[in-house]
Amino acid sequence: MNGLGGLAADPGGPSFLGSMLPLLIGMGVVVLVLGGFLWLLRRRFGAGGPMRIDCAVMGTLPVGPRERLVVVQIEGRRLVLGVTGNAVGLLCELPEGPSSPPQSATGFGTTFSQALERWRGPRQANDGTKS
Repeated sequence: MNGLGGLAADPGGPSFLGSMLPLLIGMGVVVLVLGGFLWLLRRRFGAGGPMRIDCAVMGTLPVGPRERLVVVQIEGRRLVLGVTGNAVGLLCELPEGPSSPPQSATGFGTTFSQALERWRGPRQANDGTKS
């Protein structure tokens, strides 16, 4: 007896790498199957998921250091939004119009003034007399 009490390595037995090889191959197959499944899901539904919203920013107008008015078109509706550092609020909805963005700053200014007039409501005529 060599004094190790039978703890000597058996040179004819399987090595550590040989016993771990089936486990590593199995894990590799699982990773490949999951990766293929995720690739198919992404290809089928896209990166953003199955739902896509038709949304475009038509124009913006800064009204302060962190505040601005934004005209957006969402699924055929044109909305005027007030955007601040803390919130986004709907100011009004514009009537149907051209689906392309305005070509110049005057187009947005005109659209904004129309939206502002709609938001304020009709003004009463001032005939110069006071009651």
